[in-house]
Amino acid sequence: MSKVFFFNIPFHGHVNPSLGLVRELVKNGEEVIYYCNESFRGKIESTGAVFRGYSDKFYLDENYVTYNLTDLFQVHLELSALILDELIEDVKKDKPAYIIHDTMCPWGKHLSKITNIPAVNTFTTLALEPDGFFLTAGFALALAFTIVKNIPNMTKIRKTKKLIESKYNIKVSSLLDIVLNKEELNLVYTSKEFQPKSEKLIKRYRFVGPSSMYRIENMPELKLNRNTDRPLIFISMGTIFNNNIEFFNICTKAFENMDIDVLMSVGKSIDIPSLSIPDNFTVKYYFEVPQLEILKECNIFMTHGGMNSTQEGLFFGVPLIIIPQQQEQAHVAMQVVRSGSGICLKKSKITSELLKNTVDKIMSDRSYRENALRMRDSFIKAGGPGKAVKEILLYVGRKKIINTSI
Repeated sequence: MSKVFFFNIPFHGHVNPSLGLVRELVKNGEEVIYYCNESFRGKIESTGAVFRGYSDKFYLDENYVTYNLTDLFQVHLELSALILDELIEDVKKDKPAYIIHDTMCPWGKHLSKITNIPAVNTFTTLALEPDGFFLTAGFALALAFTIVKNIPNMTKIRKTKKLIESKYNIKVSSLLDIVLNKEELNLVYTSKEFQPKSEKLIKRYRFVGPSSMYRIENMPELKLNRNTDRPLIFISMGTIFNNNIEFFNICTKAFENMDIDVLMSVGKSIDIPSLSIPDNFTVKYYFEVPQLEILKECNIFMTHGGMNSTQEGLFFGVPLIIIPQQQEQAHVAMQVVRSGSGICLKKSKITSELLKNTVDKIMSDRSYRENALRMRDSFIKAGGPGKAVKEILLYVGRKKIINTSI
């Protein structure tokens, strides 16, 4: 049995995919010490892992939202500088055999370099590569423009980068290295079929399939206001982009007279009694909805296009209507459209008529369902948490042999 440090950021979209992997590691006899925020303790401990909270210096929490890449670079690099000393002390005390970190945890990669402990990187979204899907000339131009507009942030980033490099004698390769944190082994929670240009990435990447559906939700049964003979539409904008009351009103108007049932998940700031709710609707707060159970019986899933929700829908063979709220979700939506398993709509163009027509189109065309089932098959074939653990143990074992022979 080996001891492993697992580092993550406190967001459902990053924690949920890791839970199946962690549970499988524990099942294989590994002792996992999982670093995150207190609000995720219950989820993490349910896997059999040991929860360990970051220090008081770690100020990131699930309420943090930014659309500015330089903000993201600055915050994550600063967090690494703030907590590295304490993590080094933890390594001395616990002596982990290896490290697993989310791609948004530069402190995991930095700690690996400082202590010479092998590390594995995990991608909770599509893999990013210079010759891959995201990092196109347009992306590079947009990034350059953002940098020019945010000189104060860039000054802070350069200062923190130099501090880390000089204090710990390591190299922070580039800005993107702060949020990519690639290692010799990178696990991607999707299939080769869903990942764009996967054939160019197979040397250092292993596509192990989505993992968030292997979590245990531990939620009470949700009774829906529905006629079981009618199709069920599930509307959920995730845990961050779910407080747009105008959008929810458009949904109720679109579907109130259709021969369907609708479950709509809303955010904490929505006053549900203030909504005009048609008879064929059930409206609940997102934390009341057991999403995995609902997806087993729904016919169409309307989502913001977060990687977890998207793949969970496809895992159950459910066609998707995606309304992206930011760039990463737009890229995920493009893959859904490419696979023929759903339709992407621009949030600025949403009307009740458009939503109604889109639902009608998917309901009348079986190819959306057939293609969703095809993506499901690719996810299952990828292997899931079992495959991920095999890749990790093989890699760590190989590194151990190399280090022993030196």
